[in-house]
Amino acid sequence: MKKLIHSLVLACLLISVFSCTKSSTTSTTNMRFINLSPNAGALDVYTNSALVVGNVSYGSASSYQSINAASTAVSFTLAGTSSMVGSGSIAFNANNYYSAIVYDSVSNIKGNLFQDDRTAPPTGKAFIRFLDYANVNSSIDILRSATTPIKLFASRNYTDHITTLSYLAYTAIEPGTFNLSAVVAGTSSTITQLPNFEAVAGKSYTIVLKGFYGGTGAQAVFLGPITDQ
Repeated sequence: MKKLIHSLVLACLLISVFSCTKSSTTSTTNMRFINLSPNAGALDVYTNSALVVGNVSYGSASSYQSINAASTAVSFTLAGTSSMVGSGSIAFNANNYYSAIVYDSVSNIKGNLFQDDRTAPPTGKAFIRFLDYANVNSSIDILRSATTPIKLFASRNYTDHITTLSYLAYTAIEPGTFNLSAVVAGTSSTITQLPNFEAVAGKSYTIVLKGFYGGTGAQAVFLGPITDQ
């Protein structure tokens, strides 16, 4: 059985700012699953051998699911099959919200777990953050289109939020519809663009760079939005 390399087994290390103590009584927490493995196809998610959410397609996020917070076994299979692609055992904090992400090739599957901030944006603002899951061999700037482009995120790197937890924090922005571009840091060389992204006041978004460096078609590098709340 394959294990997630940045393993869900190591979840306490990945979210070390939060305690991962086991509960002595039955309690629940909330977890959503995000599939960022470009060639895995759709995936099913199990906790303690029970199907929690099925058929999560590449680039998609499930809704939050209520699960057992104490010593939960989490596993992922190719949708509609028993073919395991990853598993781990996690003790969550009760009554919180988590994102569990799988990424990279299905033959080299990796996992990332973090606790989500559910704080609402300031009045009249939207929240946005950026996570890089496409190893494009360069640092990335994220630009918002304007007469003079606005740099929302600077010099970001592949999965840098795993070691720099402050990158999981949201940035408050003015709402509106605009293009987002991922460019080679410090240049205007565009890697990919998300056109006509609509940021709505009161909403929170995660912008994800996904895909394979040099990939084509559905597996090419793309910017994709996930609505968090």
